[in-house]
Amino acid sequence: MDNKRFHKILIANRGEIAVRIIKAIRKAGMKAVAVYSSADREMPYVLMADEAWPLTGDTLAETYLHQQKIIGIALNSGSSAIHPGYGFLAENAGFAKLCDENNITFIGPSPEVIDLMGNKSKARSTAEKFGVPVINGVTGSAKAILLQADQLEYPVLIKPTAGGGGKGMHIVRGKDELKEAMTDASREAVNYFGSGELYVERYIEQARHIEVQVLADHYGNAVHLFERECTLQRRYQKIIEEAPSPSISENTRKKITQSALELIKGIGYINAGTIEFLVDENERFYFIEMNTRIQVEHPVTEMITGLDLVKEQISIAADSKLSFQQSDIKINGHAIETRLYAEDPANDFLPSTGTIHKIETDLVSLRMDNGYSEGNYISPYYDPMICKLISHGSDRKEAVRQMVSGLQNFHVSGITTNREFLVSLLLSPDFIENRISTKYIDNHLQQILDQLEKDKNHIGTDNVLSILSLVALHHQYPAERQLSVWDEIGHWRQTPSIQFLFNNENHRITYRVDKSKKAFEININGTLHQAEILDNTNNCYRILIGDKQYRCWADVNGTDILLDVEQFSFRAIRRDIPDDRLKRSVKSADTGIDTNEVTAPLNGKIVKINVKKGDTVKNGDILLVIESMKMENRINAPRDAEIEDIPVTIGNLVELNSLLITLK
Repeated sequence: MDNKRFHKILIANRGEIAVRIIKAIRKAGMKAVAVYSSADREMPYVLMADEAWPLTGDTLAETYLHQQKIIGIALNSGSSAIHPGYGFLAENAGFAKLCDENNITFIGPSPEVIDLMGNKSKARSTAEKFGVPVINGVTGSAKAILLQADQLEYPVLIKPTAGGGGKGMHIVRGKDELKEAMTDASREAVNYFGSGELYVERYIEQARHIEVQVLADHYGNAVHLFERECTLQRRYQKIIEEAPSPSISENTRKKITQSALELIKGIGYINAGTIEFLVDENERFYFIEMNTRIQVEHPVTEMITGLDLVKEQISIAADSKLSFQQSDIKINGHAIETRLYAEDPANDFLPSTGTIHKIETDLVSLRMDNGYSEGNYISPYYDPMICKLISHGSDRKEAVRQMVSGLQNFHVSGITTNREFLVSLLLSPDFIENRISTKYIDNHLQQILDQLEKDKNHIGTDNVLSILSLVALHHQYPAERQLSVWDEIGHWRQTPSIQFLFNNENHRITYRVDKSKKAFEININGTLHQAEILDNTNNCYRILIGDKQYRCWADVNGTDILLDVEQFSFRAIRRDIPDDRLKRSVKSADTGIDTNEVTAPLNGKIVKINVKKGDTVKNGDILLVIESMKMENRINAPRDAEIEDIPVTIGNLVELNSLLITLK
């Protein structure tokens, strides 16, 4: 690598990918320059960087999408290159051109290639030109495509031509659904990508999502790094990825990787890129799009090839030749990546904003690409991914075992996450036996959630309440205090109580303590339980309830108690001690069903209102749509009613629990 060319590299991004890029820059012996919004000033990537420059403002337009501001910082900091990461400006041809005009190296392909492959219609015709199989489709404005509604072969998939990442995508199964879906897709396309142009193609029902990672230098050398399977998705957002794909034969692997190489050689592609395909049940593959950047899921490729893709990106941008040939790259074992999101699967995956109170992990055999640390605030304005966990085993079974163990030992409090959901997916027979498709989660969501709840309930409410009681008392009266609960209540002399709000019910639990100060007799609704703390180290407990031992993790924060038992999370609020947060917790639990007010279940922006004053709605009707963390969330009517007032308008930013609609 030509280290002299790049003394400093500016990272035009945030979060975990910024941390990942900083590590590669350091490995290459260079300095990293970070940029940050006011909300991100204490994020780990900002603290890690050699220099950190503020992007004055809070909105994306004022910060991470403000091209001139970022270029100005690059020039003022003496940065000779910019790494865009993924998202934001990573696939913005105008930004790549602006870098060129200011003699700053854009670590990625040329503006012309970004423009060519960034438009789905152009990319499709280009792929077809070089012999890559494509699915037939039409492109244009929503109005133009609606004129061709009778000619479409349903079901169809609507996609914005200018974007990716699952944003603005809709499945339409008949002509009568097309108009509303096209209107929604066009609006979302404008909001996310600045262009309302759409692409409509035939929808493959039982499809798999397979993508090929490629690298190419300035000297005509190009290689593929095999494929990744990204089939498990929700709302077109990938959740679990693995490499290599367990779904294709060696013959298909050779064909699909060769197609990817022919495409990038044909367009003169330079740097790292990913060609995405849909594969049907007969292993016929079809080009979807090309991502002209590093992918979120790139670590699984790194794990099976031993290559540092971000370091290779920097090397290529510095005009170095690839230091290896295709024959040098081998598949070593199997890798799996899971994306840990701040969201609530049991509540329609609503994003969970708030401050991370604690993060504790025991990841002996896993890699973690993390963008947040304790004390960081998860904002509604960015993607809700907390971190990525990556396992690597000799085969798929070992990689799955490692991932499940890692997730079960990953603890985070202050927000709700999809951790339990990920474990449930990984342990499901359909995943283990690879009976999945891109719509698997959407089609089996309730089944997955029901099984998750069943598995969670087997622990038993009384056992959870017993553990909560021991943890709460142990935290309230630590052994090092002179005055403790043990001195106050003595040896079986009194029967004090502790109160919890748990599963939306109030529980008053009485208890007695043995002179050992570790053994308890817990009385829950007249049933006695013998309980004992066998061991405690920081937040980890080993507790005996009856004749069964439980290994648990607990975080006590004021009146809030988060408990992890056997991979499952439980939350309770103490009602017997004062804490101002209790009021907020009760308020946020109010769904509005028993009131005349419909309130916001999350922070976000109003992007659609379906009703007006005086309208009559039925229980479950969609009242409005709130955009948060790049996802659109539908707010439904809690009951049959008449709309009395709508104090919000499209474009308003709303906070958790703020009033949206008043019902008569």
